[in-house]
Amino acid sequence: MKARHLIGAALVLAIGAGGYWLYDGFERVPAKEWVGPSGEARLNPFLAAGRFAVRMGMPSRELRSLPELDGFAAPPMAGGVLIMPNRRQALEEARIVRILTWVAGGGHLIAEAELLGVDDPLLERLKVKRESGKTLPKPLAVELQGRRFAVTFRDAMAVNPTTPKTLASAAGKVHVFQYGKGAVTVVTSLHFARNHLIGAEDNAAFLWALATLTPASELRVYFRPERLSLWDFLARNALPALVAAGLLLFAWLWRIAPRFGPVAPDAPPARRRLLDHLRASGRYYWAKGLRSRLVVAARDAALFRLARAQPDFATATQAEKISRLSSLVKIPKEEAARFIAASGQMRGADFIRVTQHAQKIHSALEKGDK
Repeated sequence: MKARHLIGAALVLAIGAGGYWLYDGFERVPAKEWVGPSGEARLNPFLAAGRFAVRMGMPSRELRSLPELDGFAAPPMAGGVLIMPNRRQALEEARIVRILTWVAGGGHLIAEAELLGVDDPLLERLKVKRESGKTLPKPLAVELQGRRFAVTFRDAMAVNPTTPKTLASAAGKVHVFQYGKGAVTVVTSLHFARNHLIGAEDNAAFLWALATLTPASELRVYFRPERLSLWDFLARNALPALVAAGLLLFAWLWRIAPRFGPVAPDAPPARRRLLDHLRASGRYYWAKGLRSRLVVAARDAALFRLARAQPDFATATQAEKISRLSSLVKIPKEEAARFIAASGQMRGADFIRVTQHAQKIHSALEKGDK
């Protein structure tokens, strides 16, 4: 008993020591989890930049169509900041000239270079060359208006303007130069202004420094939003239903698809044979205890057929009938006599014997007919 008590106490102490170690060595702390954008932030990558400008006192609005862009750059509109990300191949030469005329009148254009291998008429008009560059392992230090900013650039490209009036430049990733009365900022990427990175490093402060580089009364962002797609909507909101419908469609097509080989004929409609009806009737009589009727029916059918084959059998004496029957089916005369006199209730073995004799009579007569 003492050893058992000692073992129990040791277990209790071990459990208590383990609990204390867990409580003392671990601590519950909040953790951040990236869940991706949703709602308007998923459709507008510059939503946070626009709201940041509004909070800083500069109105902001998105330009999501070419007519809106034409209205923004049309005279007598002057000043302001226009952010133009890449994927702007829809801009033809006339619109590019109109935008640059607006810049020369005092506007500030912040343009993101197109990817290498993609035509960029806007940068060609500005005489800015694109070339391969290095991916920066850490934020780039950019000096603008006497301040130094740590800005995020994650691309492997460089831009090289040919204009000598460069206001700011850093590692081929960003170039700010004067264009008439306005300014142009060319960057290899606008990651620092997009929703997922504007809050990191000095990205927001650098964007605000660019926005206030020229006298600006408003901020406009031109981007082509992604087109509404029924397939994308269903994939986001009804993916399990789509998968189930696809599986059902595949199963249905597999069911109706033609197979190799000849077409199997349709099964004939169910139809019972006469023998099936006879068996059913026999089982009914047997179950109802009417065995005597089956015995008499089997005997009379055999003797009637024998009388048709041998017409004088009906008028023959009893002894002659027994003798003929014994000779025909090769059974003893005693068995033949019992068969002719069979009637009433009898045991199962006797019933089977009578039916066997009746079957032998039919078989013998069929052989004689052949």
